[in-house]
Amino acid sequence: MKTYRIYDVAKKFHTTNQIILSILSEFNISKKSYMSTINEKEYKLIQDYFQTNPDDLPDEIINKSKANILSKQPKLILNDTLKIKSLTIKSFRKFAPESHIYLNDILTLIVGQNATSKSTLLGMIAQPFEFSKQWKIYTPSYNEINKSKQKTILNCPYETEYSEIFRMSYKYDAPETNDYAYNIVLESKLGELKLPITMKKRTDQTDNKIRFVTGKTRNAGEGNYPHPLIYLGLNRLYPLANSEKIEVDPNYSLSIEEMNLYAKWQKQITLIPENITPEFISSDTKDFLACESEFYDAEANSAGQDNIGQILSAILSFRRLKIKLGEKYRGGILLIDEVDATLHTVAQENLIKVLIQSAKDYDLQIICTTHSTKMIELCSHKYKNESTIVSLFRRNGNILSDCGATYESIIAEINAVVSQKKTTTLLFEDTVASNFFNAITNNYFKDYINTSTYENNDKQDISLPADVLCRLASRNIPEFKKIFYIVDPDMYKQVPNNKNNILALPGKLPIEVMMYNFLHTEKCPFWDSSIGGYNYQMCFKDYPDLIYIPDDDDDKKEKIQYFKKWFNEQSSLLVWGRQNKKLYHCWIHNNLDLVKDFITNFVKKFNKIPPQIKIPNSAIEKFDNWLDKC
Repeated sequence: MKTYRIYDVAKKFHTTNQIILSILSEFNISKKSYMSTINEKEYKLIQDYFQTNPDDLPDEIINKSKANILSKQPKLILNDTLKIKSLTIKSFRKFAPESHIYLNDILTLIVGQNATSKSTLLGMIAQPFEFSKQWKIYTPSYNEINKSKQKTILNCPYETEYSEIFRMSYKYDAPETNDYAYNIVLESKLGELKLPITMKKRTDQTDNKIRFVTGKTRNAGEGNYPHPLIYLGLNRLYPLANSEKIEVDPNYSLSIEEMNLYAKWQKQITLIPENITPEFISSDTKDFLACESEFYDAEANSAGQDNIGQILSAILSFRRLKIKLGEKYRGGILLIDEVDATLHTVAQENLIKVLIQSAKDYDLQIICTTHSTKMIELCSHKYKNESTIVSLFRRNGNILSDCGATYESIIAEINAVVSQKKTTTLLFEDTVASNFFNAITNNYFKDYINTSTYENNDKQDISLPADVLCRLASRNIPEFKKIFYIVDPDMYKQVPNNKNNILALPGKLPIEVMMYNFLHTEKCPFWDSSIGGYNYQMCFKDYPDLIYIPDDDDDKKEKIQYFKKWFNEQSSLLVWGRQNKKLYHCWIHNNLDLVKDFITNFVKKFNKIPPQIKIPNSAIEKFDNWLDKC
């Protein structure tokens, strides 16, 4: 007798595993999971329920299955925009194991030389999303919406097919010899959600033997995450001149507002002077939104106008979906392979502006691959706060990633030349302050900063008072704005609140006083417990009871000199480590909250100063891991 797997039956009737299980339970037939099998008689019962139309399924069965799924869902939150936060690649082709890739909420550029898996990464991002299944356990936002009927302006679903994003080789990508797996972390008001994606062998098809499975299990309601997505691959660049059939398609229509936006954006990007109107073109290779003017029609469109038209139709599609879904709309993902193709540099710059503004207006997360040095420059400098550049490069047979490289490093890697790295200068009051900062950050940010103090001809440290640093930071001089100023902890009240390029070190007391107070107890963890080792008596025998009163201006300057003298004498013994690093790290261990607050404020302010570089998430993550171990 022939048997049928429940999973295959659900697929045949275009429904969920849970609904099939619910139908069987109506006949007191108990099956454990979607992997269970049923016989021909049981299959006939299901067939009778559906008759010839899956929509004829009785309401009580639908409601029972629906209630089961909804009971596992989080509560509905309106206007809850969803973003991809990061990917962790455990194993995938040549990517280095445990690669961490961070995406921007607005615009992300994926860059690198040829054969660095840029398009592969774009496909990995697209894979775990769908917008057609009726119910999902992840979110209730779209369960009352017939997602399969939501179409783009070009009448396409808001999802992409596996065949559009991957070309898998059964010779080199075979599941028997590869264990491909990666995670995508999503972020919304509900918190973070990790989606695991794994490669499996499939036996139900002869032409495609590989598939990717999303979710921890294959229970009803799991699988790909419900989120609208448009993928623009390289097939959009197929020359219209090579098409055998080109005709205006009257079945599509735009509102007056959509037509005006299309014309505005096309002219803004391409700088064409004539008035244009969009027209829908259908060919044997692609459908797209073309330009028509009083001088030419779609067949005379340039390749650049064609490319831009398809990008704009995607943006307008998301705009239309946002209006239609209202408060339930959770944003969308727009993926563009080789976004700069066929565009001159001015058009590339103008397109970046339109993409960033559209992402903000329509809650989009736009992710593109590119070789454009102009786009890389713009997102490294002018739009660095609204974009992230993911650099892919080859080393020792692996594909590595860097989400915080400087413009100079990226260009050097692409052009295979030695990089001349740029850093942002940090100015301190003196060397004591700069050494304290280096210890606090443990030099994790050294690739992005240059810590500077001043010395005279005898290599003696020259003090640069806090009031001088504050005045420099406040001056409206472009070159001064490129410098980050750090004053001593006790000068925190002098720091202007409205300036992003100045900050006080943590502690609110002079560094010398903080270290004196920290060590001034026999229970301090810094002391050497061995006989003859550095201890409390050795440290304070000549300075047993120094007192510092912050608000006592009369004696402050005189008394601080005693603390400085004690500090310099002890520092010269080298028992505190090179540049006092051993002592500072002990202090950090006992003041973790102060250090965390300082680093959070420092990175936030540092990443806003123009026009240099940002401290990337990868460097911050390494620092956080080190601090957690302190």
